[in-house]
Amino acid sequence: MEDNDEDFFSDDGFDSLPPGTLFELEQSAYQATQAQRAQSQQPTAQEYSPAQSGPPDRQIRSRSALNVPSRLHTGLTSEYGTLDVGDPDAEVLEDDNIQSAALGQYAAVQEHPMDYMAVQDQNAEGQMDWERHEMLHDTMMVEEVHSAGIQVEIQELTTQIEELTRQNERILRELSEAKNDADTKAGEISIIRSNQARVIQNLERQMAALRKSMADESAKHKEEVEAARAEGKMLATENAFLKQDLAEEALRLNNLKTKIKSEAKEPPITPRKSRVLPFRDGFDDDEITVVSPSKSTERRSKKNTPTVPGKRKRKLSQDSLTPTSTIPLQLSAEAPPLADTADDELLHELAEEHYEQPSTYSDNRNARFMTQILNHRSPPTMNRDIEEMARLAYPSEPQRMLSSIILEETASLNPKNYPVGYAACVASLWSRALKEKFFRPVPMFMSIVQFILALDMRFIPQLIGHLVPVLQEAGDINGVPRFRNSPVSRKNLGQIRQTPQSELQPEVDSTEMLTLLYDMACGCLHVESALRDFWQFMRYDFVLMMLNSSQPIRDIILTINLLSTSISPTSFGSLRDSKEEQAANEKYIVDRLANLLSEMPQVDEGDPPYTSIEICSLRLEALSLLAQIAFNSMAPDSTHGSSVIASHPTVLARLFRAMHDELDALYSYPPERDLHSALVNQLMHLIYSVIQRHKEGLDLQSKLVRVAGGKQKFLVVLTRLAFSDGPVLEEGITDETVEMAHEILDDAVNPQEAEALLEVFPSAKRED
Repeated sequence: MEDNDEDFFSDDGFDSLPPGTLFELEQSAYQATQAQRAQSQQPTAQEYSPAQSGPPDRQIRSRSALNVPSRLHTGLTSEYGTLDVGDPDAEVLEDDNIQSAALGQYAAVQEHPMDYMAVQDQNAEGQMDWERHEMLHDTMMVEEVHSAGIQVEIQELTTQIEELTRQNERILRELSEAKNDADTKAGEISIIRSNQARVIQNLERQMAALRKSMADESAKHKEEVEAARAEGKMLATENAFLKQDLAEEALRLNNLKTKIKSEAKEPPITPRKSRVLPFRDGFDDDEITVVSPSKSTERRSKKNTPTVPGKRKRKLSQDSLTPTSTIPLQLSAEAPPLADTADDELLHELAEEHYEQPSTYSDNRNARFMTQILNHRSPPTMNRDIEEMARLAYPSEPQRMLSSIILEETASLNPKNYPVGYAACVASLWSRALKEKFFRPVPMFMSIVQFILALDMRFIPQLIGHLVPVLQEAGDINGVPRFRNSPVSRKNLGQIRQTPQSELQPEVDSTEMLTLLYDMACGCLHVESALRDFWQFMRYDFVLMMLNSSQPIRDIILTINLLSTSISPTSFGSLRDSKEEQAANEKYIVDRLANLLSEMPQVDEGDPPYTSIEICSLRLEALSLLAQIAFNSMAPDSTHGSSVIASHPTVLARLFRAMHDELDALYSYPPERDLHSALVNQLMHLIYSVIQRHKEGLDLQSKLVRVAGGKQKFLVVLTRLAFSDGPVLEEGITDETVEMAHEILDDAVNPQEAEALLEVFPSAKRED
């Protein structure tokens, strides 16, 4: 700042001022500076107070001689020239020296006044120069003071700047946090809006589905009404036909009776004994009418009224010429078998008619089957199947209706086996529809096949090769997507996921397919060859897929019931080509059944979850099938099934784990506690029976360690059952179950573990 002041400083204004004015200004400025300096240097001012009491010029000289600040003796230069500020090494005089110098100087002035005036002028000029220098010095001091204040202000400003900087950083940080919060809120709002939009879309979709279902129901109701009217008309027509058939049958029966009567011979009579007649002319005397009334032969020719025991006999007439007593009574000879011959001929005719009747009955039966099949109506339209097929065509062949295809294929069928041929044609159409993913006619095909099998169960062996493969293909339509969403599939391993409704086909009902398969298997139970053919056509992967917990419970139970028909003394399940493949298949079946005892069945997306009663019912069915496999009631001596269970590495351990879980569930006292106790009892019976049958080669401990927590749960559940004394929670546990648990536990633990168990359960000591 000093450099800037020197750059802009000029003395032109001072030169134009009068000397007095400039002097006054200098004095005023000097006094102002001296007043400030007096405040800061009050002791110095008091020290030189005598010098200040003299005349002005003397005061000036005294100031110039005595009170020049030491900071001016620095040899400073400026644009006004070099300032002579004296010797910087001069000593400061004491008070007495100052007074003597002053007196000497005053005497010199008195002696030489002119010299003094000249000197005075020179001093005045020097004084002015000194005053200018003093003003400059004071100005510099003011600037220094001002610069010191500025430094303080700068420090204060720096402090304020730092504080403002911190505030700014805090504000920026808060702004960043606010921006982040705003972004978060914006994201949440976006998510909420997207969820709301999704909910609105779902609601709209549901409303559209409801409207569509209402429209479908309305149309279905109208169709049902029309179908009912058409069925009424059809029944009236069939009633008329039946009446006509009844009249024709009655007429035929009457004609048959008339024919039998016309062909029947006269009833046989008992031949009379040949006797000697009086006339002996070759004619019977009874056939000759005697004209003369006087002849007694006339009266003898009359046939006597047969006598009745106890009836009064009429007396003989006196006019009789030939008394009755003259004719001896003789026994009749054996009559020829005329009556037997007539009866045999009648029976022979009836037998011939009877033997011809089966052929006629069979023809009539086949004709009736054909009529019923062609007049069959399938829901929901209740139109005749042929009429409904006339409206459907395959996507690959839209110009050709299904009705034309089936009529062409059935035109060459044998009328005596028409139902089987018709069912085979329907099966081929069904298979083609599944391959082309044309599911609309599938319910109609199912209804036709069910109707044909209901007409006569003897058709089943002939239809195994046609129906069993296509029924399994139909079951794959919804079974495969459900299996892919199960936790055991490779695509979704270990994850529980519900099957979306978009992946399912409601037209293809897997439950109906399994029901039909089960009906066919039951129809083949008494025909060993047919049953073997049935299980040869059954795919093993289809059976294992339908035993998965992601399938509906009703389908799993139907598959279990279907498997129960395959149990034989040497095998169960689908029949494979080699023994190794058959053994592996049976191992997989037992493994899946054991998993069903602990897995939770999964429902499809949008369906309500299963109840505990449904889950317990499923597990009871699976356990029942395992018991049937292990102990075949048709072959009690067979150990094939029990050996499969005993040799499996984890089945017995899983059975113990399932028993532990069921006992835990029983302790919570649920409404379905009867089912849980039944599961515990049956599991114990199965495990105990398998262990006792294969006790020698069974290593139970090695199997328990293969399942997580298997050995611990084994000990816990057996201990609970063996030492159970709760009359309420364990009410359904039978005494046999307790005894079996005791026996298995005694064989499984060592003496030390047994003593530890006795210490844990002191009630067992009292019982012993």
